[in-house]
Order: sequence, then structure tokens, then C-alpha cells
Amino acid sequence: MRNTQNTLLVETTIEPNMLEQAFERFNEASKRLEVRYEALLRETEILREQVREKDLAIQRAEKLAMLGETAAGIAHEVRNPLGAMKLFVSLLQRDLADRPESVKILSHIDQSICTLDHVVSNILQFAKKQNVSFSPVNVHSVLSEQIEHFRLGPASSAFSVSLVGEPFLMGNEHALRQVFYNLLLNAQQATRYQGQIWVSANRETGGSLKIVIRDSGPGIESAVMEKVFDPFVTTKNEGTGLGLAVVRQIVEDHGGTIAGSNNGGAEFTLSFPGDRTPRS
Repeated sequence: MRNTQNTLLVETTIEPNMLEQAFERFNEASKRLEVRYEALLRETEILREQVREKDLAIQRAEKLAMLGETAAGIAHEVRNPLGAMKLFVSLLQRDLADRPESVKILSHIDQSICTLDHVVSNILQFAKKQNVSFSPVNVHSVLSEQIEHFRLGPASSAFSVSLVGEPFLMGNEHALRQVFYNLLLNAQQATRYQGQIWVSANRETGGSLKIVIRDSGPGIESAVMEKVFDPFVTTKNEGTGLGLAVVRQIVEDHGGTIAGSNNGGAEFTLSFPGDRTPRS
């Protein structure tokens, strides 16, 4: 009889401890499940946001593609009469060579035609991205050519130029010419055609080619600078917002990078990798 009572007493003292441990394990498991559930909720929300962003990106891409096709068709139609206008202006300049005032007016007309032709080139470049052939390009020569073009124009911008180091880059000369034209035109417009423009090109450690174009204009607002390379973003009344988008497209096609910042005025820094430089 004593043994039976002892056994019952032991059982009654152990049972509460077992229940308490079971509840503790249950609570710990519940907490772990709750933590995992919350983590899954966060991951699900992140995935949903990524899906929303991808959907928006697809919609933007489809709209841009449709707009690009339409713009390219219009650009082709515009380019033909622009060519005829340029021819007629050159003929008039020759016939009126003895009338300086008339020649000056024709020069302004010719400059406007060149600007329109440049807009058409940007539209076509953006709308129809093509695989371009690469060959050794003397970047210093192309830069000097474009700078001279703006120096000889009707504007009175002052240029400070520093071109040092190995000038060659494996690239497409026509495309790079468009890059420099776009950036220099933006610089002139930012300075209202009468400020200072600094241009430098040099080789960095490791062989990469660094090109910097800076102007003395008012700079670019931070909110605009964040999306300045996006298509159709512009602060100019006469701009299409494609110039810098085309610049980035071409630079990236060459394996390079471009960044914008404010350093007094607007400053754009291009960097092309050294492994694209031809070796002798």
C-alpha cells in the first residue's frame, strides 16, 4: 500500500512539469512560426513590388517602342526636305557672297537646319538601336573637330581644352561624334552661348580613357539630375529630351559609363575601359 501511494505521489509531481515544458515548447514553436510568417510576408511584399516595377517597366518599354517607331517614320520624312533646304542655302550663300548681311542671315538659317538635322539624328539613334562596327578612333581628333565646329558657329563660347595621353579608342567614330556634339551643344545652351566650357581627355591608371565636359552655366537641379539620362527628360523649351539618353546609349555600347554632377555648372564625366584601346 505504501508503494502505491508513493507511485501516485511521484506521478502527480511530474505531470505539471511535463505540461509546463510542453507549453514552453509550443510557445517557442509558435514564436518561430510567427517570425517565419512575418519574414514570408515581407518577402512576398518585396516580390509584389518587384513584379509591379517590372510591369511598369514593360509598359514604358512598349510605349517607348511605339513612340520610337512613329518618331522614326516622321524623322525620315523630315530629313529629306532638310537636305534640300541645306543645299539651297549653300547655293544662296555662294550667289550672295558679295552681300555680307545676307550671308549672315543665311548662316543663321543654315545653323537652324543643322540643329533640326541633329534632332532627327537623335530620334533615329534612339528609335532604332543598331549594332555598330568598331575600329580605332582618335578621340582627341573627334573632340577637336566638334569643338572647332562650335567655335566657328554664331555663338561666342570660350573653350578651355586639355587633351593628353593616348588618344585612341576602339569604337565607332560616327557614334562618338554624336556623343560629343550632344554634350557640347548642351553646354553651350546652358551658358546661353556666351559662357566658358572646359573639355579634358586623359588616360587614368589602368588605361581607362576619362573625358570631362563642364560648363559655367547654372547647373542642373538635383531632382532632374537623378533622371537626366532618361528619355524625354529636359529642362529646355527647345529640347526633345533625347540628347543625353542617346549619349548614355552610345557610351554603354562602347562598354563605358557616364555620370552627371554639378561643379560650378553641369559636369559630365565619361569613362571608357582601357581594354578597348588598340595595342601596337
